[in-house]
Amino acid sequence: MSLGILGALRVQVDGQAVPAKRPAVRNLLGALLLHTGQTPSAARVIELGWGPDGCSSGSLHTTVSRLRDWLQKECGPEATVTWDGHGYRLELPHSEDDFAKYQQLVLAPRAADPLDRAQALHHALDLWRGPLFADGPEWIRTDPLVRRWEESRISLVLELADAALQAGRPEFALDQLEQLASELPYDERVHARLLTILLASGRRADALRRYDDVRRRLAEELGVSPSAALSEAHAELLREPRSARAPFHDRPKSGELVIGSHEAIITLPEVRALLAEMRVQHPELTIKVRHLDFVEQVTALPQGQVDVIVAFLPVPPGVPVQAIGTGTRAVAVSNHHELATRDHLLIADLKGHKVVSLSPSVHQEYRDFWAVDPRPDGTRVDFTDDEVTNLEELFSAVALGPNITVVPAACRDLYPRPDIAYIDVLDMAPITVALAWLPGPDRPALTALIEEAARLSTGLSSPGA
Repeated sequence: MSLGILGALRVQVDGQAVPAKRPAVRNLLGALLLHTGQTPSAARVIELGWGPDGCSSGSLHTTVSRLRDWLQKECGPEATVTWDGHGYRLELPHSEDDFAKYQQLVLAPRAADPLDRAQALHHALDLWRGPLFADGPEWIRTDPLVRRWEESRISLVLELADAALQAGRPEFALDQLEQLASELPYDERVHARLLTILLASGRRADALRRYDDVRRRLAEELGVSPSAALSEAHAELLREPRSARAPFHDRPKSGELVIGSHEAIITLPEVRALLAEMRVQHPELTIKVRHLDFVEQVTALPQGQVDVIVAFLPVPPGVPVQAIGTGTRAVAVSNHHELATRDHLLIADLKGHKVVSLSPSVHQEYRDFWAVDPRPDGTRVDFTDDEVTNLEELFSAVALGPNITVVPAACRDLYPRPDIAYIDVLDMAPITVALAWLPGPDRPALTALIEEAARLSTGLSSPGA
């Protein structure tokens, strides 16, 4: 017997589809499959199965009884729904469950080799046939659990695209990106990455047609212009192929601006607005984005790899900065952590919880600020033995253990993960996202960026609020 919910609800016995024809029974089965291996409460089952209007206890008991009868008739005498006094549990021995398999694969450690990583990600994503519980009731689409796992799929597809590019096999990610792009016609992250993969696969003309379709759809149906990420992908399509350009070292540096950033920071509204305005006001400039890990954020400027970085403060003393926006901080913990059920925290609530340690190559001032070390009462933070260098390692360390980390609250939207909970910390000082650069000879492109940031920063908004 196999069950599927990564798409329309599907139950197969000996390879033959077995439909659940009663809508209430189908919705109840879907609700229990969304909590595969768990025992959701009666209230949670009602929330998923009947929506905001709910149902009576009599209706719930009747539907559970009908589901038991249907399971035993179609799937065998061992298939049933049990009640433990607190919640309901779907018992389907010797069955295959695509949602459970996906959760196992997505939470598995990633391979170091990009091709091996891409193949593993592809294997997990191949389980999806469409939106989660695609034929479920309309209220399912807004449920936080469903949205979290839908976001995990998007994150995995983008991760697959990156791994495929690193492996020199961009076409390996095409089918997953195209399927997701067709399901999410307005998701600019997905469409921007699809353009990049098409270009890397030698399909520039196809990518340009795709961009025109997306741009027209956004304008006509939503009344908005393309995002910075989508505009940057389009700009890359319009550039001459590398073989047709002058050698890199012969190109005029004054007309090029290389911005270093953690990938997600570049998508914050304030940063997007800044880059969009730069392209309008300074079309003569070529703007490039280089993604940095924690250590590179320290070394990229002095080593000349970038002209400027977009970073959450603080930065080392003596580095000039120009604020772009402000925000708040949150604590990230595993979904199984004792703090995960809290709506909000205070700094005092963090006492006794180890903080995942960044690499020693990261400036101590930066590490202390983000961990709030020392705490307001003077106690020092107890760090783990980890030495993480990037966000993937940081979130993996948090998800796998009892330890915590402090991050911008914007990570809740920028890095949604089904295995991590973000809890706002009410009494932490606000944070600032800013441009940072090194003093030096006059660089017109950098000066233009700083001046535009200063102009736009009047009345700072809050990306992490």
